[in-house]
Amino acid sequence: MHSRKAFTLIELLVVIAIIAILSIVVVLTLNPAELLRKGRDSNRLSDLTTLNTALGTYTTDQGGGSGFSLGSSSVTYISIPDPTATTTAGTDCSGIGFLGGGSFHCAASSTLRNVNGTGWIPVNFSKVSFGSPLGSLPVDPTNTTSSNEYYSYQTDGTTWKLTALPESQTYLAQAGTNPGMFTAGSNLALGGGSWVLVPGNSQFGTNNFYVMEYDAVCSNGEGTYVNTPADNTGYNTYSNSASNAACTPSNGLQIASLPGGWPIANISQTTSASYCAAVGGHLITNNEWQTIAWNAENTASNWSGSSVGTGAMPIGNANSSAAQPEGIGQYGTGYSTFPYLRTLTLSDGSVVWDMAGNVWQWTNNTITGTNEPGVGAFAWNQFTALTTYGTMTQAQVGPANATWNTTQGMGEIYSEGGQTDGTIYGFRRGGDWGDGANVGVGALALADGPGHTGNYLGFRCSR
Repeated sequence: MHSRKAFTLIELLVVIAIIAILSIVVVLTLNPAELLRKGRDSNRLSDLTTLNTALGTYTTDQGGGSGFSLGSSSVTYISIPDPTATTTAGTDCSGIGFLGGGSFHCAASSTLRNVNGTGWIPVNFSKVSFGSPLGSLPVDPTNTTSSNEYYSYQTDGTTWKLTALPESQTYLAQAGTNPGMFTAGSNLALGGGSWVLVPGNSQFGTNNFYVMEYDAVCSNGEGTYVNTPADNTGYNTYSNSASNAACTPSNGLQIASLPGGWPIANISQTTSASYCAAVGGHLITNNEWQTIAWNAENTASNWSGSSVGTGAMPIGNANSSAAQPEGIGQYGTGYSTFPYLRTLTLSDGSVVWDMAGNVWQWTNNTITGTNEPGVGAFAWNQFTALTTYGTMTQAQVGPANATWNTTQGMGEIYSEGGQTDGTIYGFRRGGDWGDGANVGVGALALADGPGHTGNYLGFRCSR
């Protein structure tokens, strides 16, 4: 008699279950999706180095020569092709849902990777005396607008800056402590054309995003502003007082982020949001505003004492009689000193204008009056004077350091506490030209409904 040993059905099921559990553990440990994201991020870093080296070679070899050009200083060039572009001249990226007005440039699909100046980077590398340092222009591994994963290029005519966005948790964490990690170039302080890249902040649930460098102005769609004020209170939604044409595509006009024009004002939160949506963006949210504010508050160069928390931050054009044109005059009207500086620098070297002073800016948030901070009738309150922020927390609207107030240039909150009528108010931030010490990058007013207009109310968009 010979006995035959074999696995029982129960034993086989046990083994299969163990293998399944181990497989799940391995998958969870390795996280293949994250590995793919890390791989794409590694490619991004490599591509930035390659492009930066090629631009350096071109500048060294051709700088000062006939035909030398790094592109336009008022445009952000991106690596996504515009399918509506039918010539090598490319488009303003409106065909892929970007805000036009000359702020962005996209190449045609057929020329996207060309190195002769018709590609997404407008540099003719083929002019290098010993041959082009690139066979073709690299593009982002994902190259999509839905997640903002694409390469961008900016120049001031002599220097340049390249930017990519990380997507893996590993590289996002590293970029959080080293904002310049996914940038390359000869001048990382470039503002990024007329839009700037803002590092995200997990405190507010924001990833990296783009925001208008300036308050929204009216453009002819070709990179030139067209709005002029009728008088000191005429900073309105029209191209000029004579034509009375709304700044909309149907009138051949659109909003843009451009230096020189007066900020669009006399506009409601509702209309501001529709203007941003019409050109592929969105009205800046309160969380995005806070992301910018906290970043600026933690950047030493924005403090009069040259270190964070020392002295005060500037309040821009805040003791004047009218708004100023965007990007014209570094200080508020009649001033030339730090307290009235109109610019703020972010941790990655980007610069934004008029986040404090000039005109109040709508953000895409509302609050019911019964949930507002403050006590009693409408009044200005210091951040440090409030013991409750209604249904909000101090961090949702206040400065990065809860002890800062107008002494540090943060501005104040204007609201009415203890309401019972349930009125809806829109968030407006920053302050206007005549609010004095109440103005600041943190200033918040909760006193106007979403449909309210006023010559002191403007906006800016994000995407």
